[in-house]
Amino acid sequence: MTVVPDFLTTSVYQAGFALLILCVLLVIGVYLVSIFRDYAAEDREDPPKGIANLEEMHAKGDISDEEFRTIQSRSHQLSAEASSTEGCPMGNHSTST
Repeated sequence: MTVVPDFLTTSVYQAGFALLILCVLLVIGVYLVSIFRDYAAEDREDPPKGIANLEEMHAKGDISDEEFRTIQSRSHQLSAEASSTEGCPMGNHSTST
């Protein structure tokens, strides 16, 4: 027969133990998300390298002049949007007077 100390059966102890388990699971979750984010960040290609690849494809004839201009303009448009929203806080971006 197992003897369980009285303090292990109190609701305060059980709540503390549940909180400890929750904290451990939270730390594990944050760790796993950080690993995934680092892994995903490594998959991104540098913009100058991407433009160099685009120019190389155009020079080889893999893409037409029109495709080259379309992709290049879209790339510039996306980078301009990204740089303009970098300084904005999340939420409502409208300006009111």
